[in-house]
Order: sequence, then C-alpha cells, then structure tokens
Amino acid sequence: MTVPLASFQWLRGTAAAYASSASCTRYFCSDCGCHLALFTRLSSDSLDVTVASLDHPEQAPADRHIWVSSRLPWLQLDPQLPAEDEEAL
Repeated sequence: MTVPLASFQWLRGTAAAYASSASCTRYFCSDCGCHLALFTRLSSDSLDVTVASLDHPEQAPADRHIWVSSRLPWLQLDPQLPAEDEEAL
C-alpha cells in the first residue's frame, strides 16, 4: 500500500535499509529480514509498505492492481478493481 511519507512512522524497532538501486531504498526487519517497505525517489512524497508485514493486513484492502503486464499467469485479479500495466506515478 502507498502512504504519504510525511504521515508514516515506524512504531517499533529500527528497520534495516538497503539501497537496491540509485533511486530506491528497501527496508527490512533487522531481526527476521521481512521486507517492510520501499522508498523511491521517483515518488519521493510516498512510501510503499508491504501489506503482508502489517499486524492487521485486512485493514488495508487493495484499491487497484499494478504491474499486471508482468503478473504470473495463474494469478487471478479482482475484476472490480482498476488495473495498470505498470505503475502510474
């Protein structure tokens, strides 16, 4: 899920950061290695948070599908949601 960077804060612990490219930093749990978030300079006012890492992921329902052009062929998407071949910034 994408959240405004200005309103985001870690509630517990300190995430480990890894600069995976010139424009992206990925954040991981420093204890277990779980991927927590992605920051990209291409959208510097927001942060992409890994929904599966949340304590209550059901509280963050999907509102769109992105990168559908590269989805696995067996993955069924919700036809009620808008879909983008890539991610529109």
